[in-house]
Amino acid sequence: MAGVGGATLWPFGGTGGGSQALAMSAAELSPSQRGAVEQCLDWSREQRAHNTVGPTPPPLEVTLENLAVAAQQGHDSVMLFLTDVGYFACTVISEPGKEVTGANSSDEWGDRRNWLPGPVQLLGRSSSEFDGGDVMVTGRASTRVQRLVLEHGDGRTTTARLKDGAFGLVSSNGAVRADARLVSYDADGNELGQLPVFDKGDQDGCYVDPAGKVLYQPQHAKDEPSSVDPASCAPAERWGH
Repeated sequence: MAGVGGATLWPFGGTGGGSQALAMSAAELSPSQRGAVEQCLDWSREQRAHNTVGPTPPPLEVTLENLAVAAQQGHDSVMLFLTDVGYFACTVISEPGKEVTGANSSDEWGDRRNWLPGPVQLLGRSSSEFDGGDVMVTGRASTRVQRLVLEHGDGRTTTARLKDGAFGLVSSNGAVRADARLVSYDADGNELGQLPVFDKGDQDGCYVDPAGKVLYQPQHAKDEPSSVDPASCAPAERWGH
C-alpha cells in the first residue's frame, strides 16, 4: 500500500469472473455492493478506534455519503471515498464459505487536494492476477479528461465511467495483460496521456503547482526531497472538484 504520494493501492486476490457492476454514488449501489461498502466503513471505524496512538495514522474518517466509486467483479469489490481532507480506498473479497478479506489505504491531500500527477491519478486497484487478469480500478481525473479507456494490451478496450472528477472501471471483454494502460482523451478526442495499470506505484516524474512548489516527486527522491529541481518538473493537472 502507498499513500497519496505514490497514489496507488495494491491489493491482490480474488478469482475474477462473474457479474460486473459499477456505481458512482450510494444511490446506485446494488445490494451486494452496499454490503461491501458497509464492510469497508466498518473496517475504517475499527481501525480508527484501535489506532488512537502510534506512528501510523488511522484511516481517514469517511461515511456512505463520501462514496465516489464502487466497482464489483464477481466476489471482488473496490471502493473509493473522497472528502475535502483526503481519500480512502478499500477492497473487499467475499467468496461464499470463506472469511471476508480485503485491504485499504488512505491519506490526506495536503497541498495536493486540487492537483494531480498528470491527467489521471490511480488511487485504487484490484486484480485477479499479480500483473494481469480481471481488474477493477478507481481514481481521479483532471478537468481536461473527458474520456478514459483501459487498453488491455492486446487491442481490446474497456471504457471507464467518469463523474465529478472521479472514475471507476471494471474490465470487460476479457482479461488484461501486464502492459495494460489507462489512456485519457480531451473533449476533442486528442490523447492526453497513458498511465500503466501495473506500475507497482513507482512514480518516475515530478509535478509542481503554478507557484513552482513540488507536489509529487519521483519514488527515488522520497528520502531526499530537496534533490528535486522544480524546474525539471511538469505542471500538475488541476482536479477542480
